[in-house]
Amino acid sequence: MSRRKEIALVTAGILVGLAAGGPAAQAAASLMANPSSQQFYLDGQQIALTAYEIGGSNYVKLRDIGKAVDFGIAYDAAANAVMISLDQPYAEEAQAAPAEAGVGDGYLANGKPATEENVLELLRQIERDWPQGTVWGTHNMPGTHKNEIPSTEANRMMDAYWVSGYYGCSGYAAMVSSLLFGDRTNPVRQLSDLSQIRPGDVLFLINNSTGRIWHVMVALESPNEVNAFHYTDGNHGAAVYWPDRQTPYGRENLDCYRGENKSYRLEAWTRYPESIPYTGDSVNAWPTGTP
Repeated sequence: MSRRKEIALVTAGILVGLAAGGPAAQAAASLMANPSSQQFYLDGQQIALTAYEIGGSNYVKLRDIGKAVDFGIAYDAAANAVMISLDQPYAEEAQAAPAEAGVGDGYLANGKPATEENVLELLRQIERDWPQGTVWGTHNMPGTHKNEIPSTEANRMMDAYWVSGYYGCSGYAAMVSSLLFGDRTNPVRQLSDLSQIRPGDVLFLINNSTGRIWHVMVALESPNEVNAFHYTDGNHGAAVYWPDRQTPYGRENLDCYRGENKSYRLEAWTRYPESIPYTGDSVNAWPTGTP
């Protein structure tokens, strides 16, 4: 057996031993990792390995050993497996390619920066694609539309309230959020200041007595000087709802959900990155522009 193979198998045995040894409670108590000052030598020559002391033993990365001894180490994500190739030389891990402009956190699904103006532009496109009166109901309503686009981040909001990310008002809100901010980019976070709601933020109306969700909406603008704002929703009488552009009325109002003796409260979630500050530029913004 070659020296490289001996080292590989010994290292693998140490790692397996750590996972298998002792009751769970004892293992948990002994898994505190501290940097180790242990020195390592290969054929009499000192080599630099980063080590950690755990439960009285020293641990180093298998990849670092592969580099020192020169055998191949690779990770197969699909199989969730570490591949050791004793007959292959060591190779550095491939580095992820730099993100393309217009992709990732801080950018919208259309590649533009996540600004209120650009969100409004996308919302008007969504209104054209899903106009007023489009049938949008629940899972047991025949002929209804549902959210059929990937909505990983949007569904995190829905999971927080145990509501559907596919049907009903919550499914519609998840779809709109994903069409605006993408599937996995722009992580969701709950807003602490409702006066800083922006276009595209998702709003949950919660019964104060039962804690159950009554309705889910998507804001189309920031609250104005009297705390009013336009919104869109699905399952509004089993259909998609958009405000009437011919009238300034029909707004929702924060005052209905704040203060004492209210039947419902409002909780808001946003996907604007924290690095993009609230500006208020979208106050009274929805009536302008055409669908």
